[in-house]
Amino acid sequence: MDRRKVVVIGGGSSGYVAAVRAAQLGAQVTLIERDKIGGTCLNRGCIPTKALLHDAKMLRLMRSSAVFQSLLHGKI
Repeated sequence: MDRRKVVVIGGGSSGYVAAVRAAQLGAQVTLIERDKIGGTCLNRGCIPTKALLHDAKMLRLMRSSAVFQSLLHGKI
């Protein structure tokens, strides 16, 4: 049986999923990406921004925590 050949241009979230699915279906896949797999959203945009916002929120909560203040000032 001849395997289908698939070329996916762009390794962003959609291109990556398309390449994986084509391979699962038996295709011989070539993924072309000039930068990092995952694209802007994964590497520089949405996901890193959400992680930084979450970290900032946790830091604010820790700073206002009585336990953190006790540790900071050596009272435990």
